[in-house]
Amino acid sequence: MGVIIGVIVGYVMGTKSGDRGMEELKDAWKTIRASEEAKEIMAGGLSMAASLISRGGGLLAERLQAAGSSSSSVTALRPTG
Repeated sequence: MGVIIGVIVGYVMGTKSGDRGMEELKDAWKTIRASEEAKEIMAGGLSMAASLISRGGGLLAERLQAAGSSSSSVTALRPTG
């Protein structure tokens, strides 16, 4: 949460301070990206996204298979083999 607040504050400072503020914002962003907190948030987000994609793919396959048994147009989309 602190990372998000830092980005927002940095953005506001950057837009109000012109070029100097933008340089400060860039430096702050580099520091934030290098922080352990940001790395943990990114790793957690990637893990969650992978899990959701995996579950979503399985659910989509189930739905297509169920729809395929009652619709010939969906059956044509199923891979053969």
